Amino acid sequence: MNAKGLVNAFKIPIEQAAAPHFEINGDSQFLADGCLGILHYDENKVCLNCGSEIVEIEGSNLSLNHLGDDEAEVKGHIQTVKFV
Repeated sequence: MNAKGLVNAFKIPIEQAAAPHFEINGDSQFLADGCLGILHYDENKVCLNCGSEIVEIEGSNLSLNHLGDDEAEVKGHIQTVKFV
């Protein structure tokens, strides 16, 4: 369901429906829902374009475990997450 469908179904303000959603599980998994693309990727740093946010994930042995239409999953040893 797209943002407009969420707004109509749940009466959510459009600003919140279009906002990216992030989850961090321990120090080994970062999930981004609302990811528009990958700006940088190597084993020590991943930068995600999430529309209103650019997210920098730094650590070691990082990998893109999943990349879907609007979601990304980064796994590895995550040391820092920055919103720039």
